[in-house]
Amino acid sequence: MRAAIKLGGSVLSETPLRLSLVYQLSELRHAGHELVLVHGGGKQIAAMLERLGIASRFHDGLRITDRETRDVVQMVLGKVGKDLVADLSRLNVPAVSLAGGDGMSFLSTRLRPEDGTDLGFVGQVARTRPELTEAILQLSMIPVFACLTLGVHDNEYHNVNGDQMAAAVAAAARADELIFVTDVGGVRDANGEQLARLSRSGMEQLLRSGVASGGMRPKLRACLEALDAGVRRIMIIGAATEMSLQRALSGEEIGTTITE
Repeated sequence: MRAAIKLGGSVLSETPLRLSLVYQLSELRHAGHELVLVHGGGKQIAAMLERLGIASRFHDGLRITDRETRDVVQMVLGKVGKDLVADLSRLNVPAVSLAGGDGMSFLSTRLRPEDGTDLGFVGQVARTRPELTEAILQLSMIPVFACLTLGVHDNEYHNVNGDQMAAAVAAAARADELIFVTDVGGVRDANGEQLARLSRSGMEQLLRSGVASGGMRPKLRACLEALDAGVRRIMIIGAATEMSLQRALSGEEIGTTITE
């Protein structure tokens, strides 16, 4: 079983949650699961930008990323990834922290919203090369990707939304499952009730109606992209749910399960 797992920056910033997730990852790896990780860092990036006196700006759930902000993103995500590798190593799990641009594994074009808003160095994955990911997996190590890609046309680092990066990584790695580990636990309907199951048409309706707002919008778009790429099972689960990762990869339906 090969799974791509997206760890949100907000859950990684909480030490008890992070250590619980790392323990579960180690147990899954020792049980024979092939894992590819993608990590966010939005909360950590926001904190560093505030310390530096740089305003955080968003459009349709995406961080507007000028050059100064991009450099902060690159710095912060590098630390988040290396810290995750160190946590895994304490449990005898070898991992490799990467940016998507390493080995030209993930190349991007600049994302241009339909309304013409200039997002700066925000990318969308346009090309993938799975050779480096496969080589790391063949060495029984875990690839740990930050959501930074290299631009096809400008050779600049682009900030890619972590959920969209996770969908691209899942597709490139030919993962059987894609799991988003979040602080919200699942997708909610217009009444605020968590949805146990969600289809493609249901996601499209949540996006059209505006019920899905903020960071949930790029997350649902990422789920649609993953379905298009052939990922068979997608789950959005809560980091605080007891042993959520192990339960999800054992086939239990927790959080929100997404299928065609």
